[in-house]
Amino acid sequence: MVDDRVRVNGCAAVFDWCDHAGVTDEEILTRPIGWWLKQADAGIEAAFNACLGTQGFDRRDWQVLTTLARSSTPRADVVAALAAFDEPDVLDAVVDELKRRDLVDESNAVLSLTAAGAREHAALVPLVERVRRQVATALPEHDYLMLVRLLARLVAGLPQPSR
Repeated sequence: MVDDRVRVNGCAAVFDWCDHAGVTDEEILTRPIGWWLKQADAGIEAAFNACLGTQGFDRRDWQVLTTLARSSTPRADVVAALAAFDEPDVLDAVVDELKRRDLVDESNAVLSLTAAGAREHAALVPLVERVRRQVATALPEHDYLMLVRLLARLVAGLPQPSR
């Protein structure tokens, strides 16, 4: 594994990848699928955080902002929607920090974006789209689609954690 830092469309991104030149399938398979999934997730998280960090945000901030950009949502529903990404207390802390920054308002346990929050969300959209394109172009289109299909089948075939 190598660690390279690259700049993509103005965003610093960190990527770990296996140099497949001369690496056999047997050598790749010495790592279990869970290792590869964790590495992929860590790389995606790092790419989002590096890019969003240029604007003072991270991936969890983005996830809360984009959830609320769709519609005002009860706090409990926001936390439940993002439970696959982090623990409830972490997500509550993210919401509280966004409230402190006057980007999110809470009334009767329902969260909504403030005008400033809507502006910040709109400014972050192009950065997130760049990272998503970067992730998608790491594989040829048919490989990307196949990977997502295989991961969907894997998820459907395994017990889901309860949070």
